[in-house]
Amino acid sequence: METLYRQRRGAITALLFLAGAATAAAANAETVYSDSFASGGISDWSTTGTADAYNSTLRLRGTTTATRAISTAGFAAVSIDLTMSASSLENGEYCYGEISLDGGSSWITALTIANGDDNGTLFSTSNAPNGVDNNTNVQLRFRGTGATTGDYCYAHQALVTGTGGAPTDPDISAPTSVNFSSVSPGGSATQSISVSNLGTATLVISNTSNPAAPFAISGNTCSTVAAGGNCSISVDFTPVAEGNYNSNLVISSNDPDEPTVSIGLTGTSSAGGGSVENFDPLSGSGSVSRSALSMNTLINGSDPGSLVAYSHYALPAQAAMPTNQFEGSLELFGEASGGAFDKHKDTFRYVGSQDTTRKHLPEFNFEFVQTGSHIFPVQRGSIPSTHPEWEYVLTPGRVWNENGDAGYSRVALPFALQQKNANCMHNGVMSFLFKDDGSVSDVAYQIAGETCLYFQFDMWGQLSASYTPHSVTNRAQLVSDYQAEVNGRMPSKPLSALNQDYPGTDYTHFAAPNGKNPAAISLVGFVIDGTHYVGGCSSRQGSYPYCESLVVPSYSSAKSVFAGSVLMRLEQKYPGTFNQSIGNYISECNSNGNWNDVTFGNALDMGTGNYKLAGYMSDEGASHTNDLFLPEDHASKISYSCTEYPRKATPGSKWVYHTSDTYLLGTAMNAYVKGIEGSSSDIFTDILLDEVLTPLGVSATAEFTRRTYDGVQQPFTGWGLMWLRDDVAKIGSFFAGTSQSTLNQAQLNAALQKDASDRGLEPLANYKYNNGFWAHEVSGNMPGCSNPLWLPFMSGYGGISVLILPNNTVYYYFGDDDEYLWMEAAQESHGIRSLCL
Repeated sequence: METLYRQRRGAITALLFLAGAATAAAANAETVYSDSFASGGISDWSTTGTADAYNSTLRLRGTTTATRAISTAGFAAVSIDLTMSASSLENGEYCYGEISLDGGSSWITALTIANGDDNGTLFSTSNAPNGVDNNTNVQLRFRGTGATTGDYCYAHQALVTGTGGAPTDPDISAPTSVNFSSVSPGGSATQSISVSNLGTATLVISNTSNPAAPFAISGNTCSTVAAGGNCSISVDFTPVAEGNYNSNLVISSNDPDEPTVSIGLTGTSSAGGGSVENFDPLSGSGSVSRSALSMNTLINGSDPGSLVAYSHYALPAQAAMPTNQFEGSLELFGEASGGAFDKHKDTFRYVGSQDTTRKHLPEFNFEFVQTGSHIFPVQRGSIPSTHPEWEYVLTPGRVWNENGDAGYSRVALPFALQQKNANCMHNGVMSFLFKDDGSVSDVAYQIAGETCLYFQFDMWGQLSASYTPHSVTNRAQLVSDYQAEVNGRMPSKPLSALNQDYPGTDYTHFAAPNGKNPAAISLVGFVIDGTHYVGGCSSRQGSYPYCESLVVPSYSSAKSVFAGSVLMRLEQKYPGTFNQSIGNYISECNSNGNWNDVTFGNALDMGTGNYKLAGYMSDEGASHTNDLFLPEDHASKISYSCTEYPRKATPGSKWVYHTSDTYLLGTAMNAYVKGIEGSSSDIFTDILLDEVLTPLGVSATAEFTRRTYDGVQQPFTGWGLMWLRDDVAKIGSFFAGTSQSTLNQAQLNAALQKDASDRGLEPLANYKYNNGFWAHEVSGNMPGCSNPLWLPFMSGYGGISVLILPNNTVYYYFGDDDEYLWMEAAQESHGIRSLCL
C-alpha cells in the first residue's frame, strides 16, 4: 500500500557524511592542485578509452576514465572540489567524480550524474574525506559508464585546496590505557599496543620503561617510526595471585609536544577467571556433534566457503553453561573485501561502485556485555556508519560451551543490515569462540533472509577478529535493563499449540492465511488471553535460530504507531491538538498558503486536500521515491512535502495517500511540543517512548526511529521504526485493550472503528482510513455477523499487516511478497471468540 522506498538519488549524489569530514575554511586555503582544462591540455591525466580536450573540458566518451595522482603532503583541512556535466545519458548510465586515498586501490564516489541531469548543467561537490590531509597517495578520477557512442561525461574542474597546516614534526599517538580481562592465577594474557607517528618527520623513541609486575614487555618494534608509520609493543599480564593490578608503560620520544606518554595498564586475577552470572542457566552436557562451524574451522581460519544450515548457528540442545565471561569490544578485519554474495532479487538497480560496496559488511567494532548465557550489544537500533549502503542493527544473542571447543566459549550474535536512510532488514547471525584472556577465533557470518520486497540476497564469510576485554561503562544498569527486557517478554508458545489450547482451531490459517507463501513471512503471531503464539522465521537456510531477536521494519505501520499514537497522546494532554494548523508550525509551508487550513488531524487522515493525482496511490508512486525518501536532510524533505502538491479539495473531504503528509505532521507536532514543553523536547523520545511505548515494556531495539542525517535530526514519523516480535505483540495488545488512559479515548475509538459516526475517509470500496489506521468491512465473511463489521489494521510496504481485532486479539505478519492476505486468520480468531459487535 506504499511506494518503493529507495535509498540512492536518481540524479546527483554527494557524499555528505564522510566520517570526520570537514570543509576547509576558504579564508586561509591555499591551492594544492588545480586544473580547469581551460588551455585544452589533458596530457597530465592518465586516460583509458576515448578522451579529448573539448571546449575547455576533459571530455570522456562512453566508459572512458581519466586519472590524476596528486600529493597533499604538508597540507591540512584539505578539500577536493570536482565539477562535471554530462550529455545523452540513458537510464542506468552515469558519470562519476571519484577520490582515492590509497593510490587507486579503492575509490570514494564524490559526485554522480545520471539520466535526467545530463543536459550540460554543471554539478560540483566539495569533499574532505578522512585521510586526505598530508597524503602522498591521493588520486582523482573522472569516469563514465555510458555507451561508447553518443554518451559523454565532461570534467570542468579539479581543485584541491588546503591550509598548509599539517605538522612538520614527529607526532606520537598511543592509547591512554589498556585493560586485561580477568586471568586465573598462574595464567597469562598478552596485549599488543600500537604506537603511531601522525607527523611528517621521523619519530625516534629513546626509551620504553618496563612496567611493574605482573606486567612485562614481551616484544617491542618501536625505535624509529617513519612519518605516517606505526610500531607495536607487546605486554604480558601474568598474575600469580588473585587481585586487582595496575601499572604504567612510559614511552619517551622526540615528539616536541609530548616527549613522554604514559599508558595505564590494568588487570584482574581470580581463581575462576571471569565470573559468569547465573542468568538463564544452561543444563546441557556440552556433548555436541558438529559438521559445520567447528573449532578447527573457526580457529584455523578454514573458511568453508559456502552457506550452511542455520541450525549450526543455533543454541544446541546439549549446550553447557559458558565458563568464560565476555565484556569488551569485538572488532572484525577485512570487511570491505571479505566474504561472498549471491543476489536473488533486485529491482533496485545498483550500479558502479554501489554494486561492489553493497556486497560486503560495514566496519565492525562494537561493545558487548554477557550476562549468564546471554550476550547483548551496548548499541541497539540502526547504527550510523561510513559504509555507503549499510548500517548494522545488533540484537541479543547467546553464549554456551561445547566439549569440542577446548575451553573456549561459543557465541552467536544475531544482526541485521539495514539500508542507509531506508527501512529494509536483512537478518543474519555471527558466530565465534573466545576466552577470558582475550583469545578469539575468526568470526563466521551469514545472511540468508530478509524483510524486503525489492532486494533479496545471501551474504556469508569468515573474518579475522580481535577481542579487547575491558569494563563497559554503566554495565550494571545495562545488565539490569536487559534482564528486565527478557523477563518481561509476553509468554509465548508456537502457533501449533493453538490446536490444543483452543480445540477446533486450524493454526495453519494463522501461519499462512489464504495460501500465503510461508517463505515470504519473516514473523507471524497471534495474541489472545495474554499468550503470544508465534511462527515464521523462515530463511533460505532453514529456520532462523533466534526468532526473539529477529528485527523487522515498520514501514507505514509507523503511521499508526508513531504519528497516530503521538497525536492521540497530545490530544489527551492538550485538548484541541487535532485542530492545530500545519501552516502555523512549519514556515516552509507558508509560501503557497495551501497548509494554513490543514489541521493535524487532516494530515493524519491523508485528507489534506493537496494532491496532483486522485487515483489510489498514484501520487505516492509518482515522485516520493526520489524527492522524499532519498534525501538525507530535513531541508530537502520538508521543501518537497510543503510545495509538491497543489490544492484540489477541501481539507478533510478527499483521501489521497502521501507519506510526505505524515512527515509534515511529525515536523509540525515536534514544533508544537517544543513550544509547549520546551525547546529540547522531541515527539519520539519524550512522547512516544516515554509516555506510550516504554510503559509497555518494549525492547531497546524498539527505542529507535530513523531521523534525518543532519543537525535537525527530524524523526521520519511515517516510516523508520523497527521491532522485535515481542514489541509487535505488546503494541498490538495495547491498541486492542479494553481500557487505557494514555491516548485520547474518543480519537482511539475512531481509529479502531468503535465510533460509527466517525469512520474516516474512504480509500477504496469497503475500506476506511482514520487516524493512521486502516479498516476493512468484513461482515459478509464472518458467520453470524449481521451488522457492519469493520476490522482495523496497520499496514506496511511489501506485505506487513497487524490486525487489531474487536475480540481483543491481535494478529500480525511481516512479509515481503507484496501480498496482504489475512482473512482466514481473522476467521479463525472469530471461530475462537466472536468478532461480531
